[in-house]
Amino acid sequence: MSERKKFKCTSEEQKRAIQAYYAKKAKTDDLVNVNIKTHKDKNGGHPHVIVDNVDKNHVSVGLSTKKKKGKKGGTNYTLDKSPLDDGKTSYMRRQGTVASKGEYEKPRKGTMTPKDYEQAKVYGERAKQKYLSEKEHKKK
Repeated sequence: MSERKKFKCTSEEQKRAIQAYYAKKAKTDDLVNVNIKTHKDKNGGHPHVIVDNVDKNHVSVGLSTKKKKGKKGGTNYTLDKSPLDDGKTSYMRRQGTVASKGEYEKPRKGTMTPKDYEQAKVYGERAKQKYLSEKEHKKK
């Protein structure tokens, strides 16, 4: 009798494991795949999500582990999930970057929630428009 009870318990555990697997799979199906590269700077570099390309440049948004930038600092955008898939709390800078493709290294893959990716595109588009308007201004 005790063996049967033990077997039933294992069956319940298997059911839970299967349900957890499919629940996790359903969540990952909703995620957006992104390219992440390290943007070189004086501190050695930080990870950036590549949002777009313009001319020979990448349009990217920086990632951070800090809630604020600098001493007084503005607040960074809190991400629902770390794009690096490391389980840590991650933040995204509110200012996009347009920089030469040569300034980026160590490409890798990551995932973001659709909501976070849309916000990254907003920041990236803002930086792209600023770059294009400055470029147009220089021509005149």
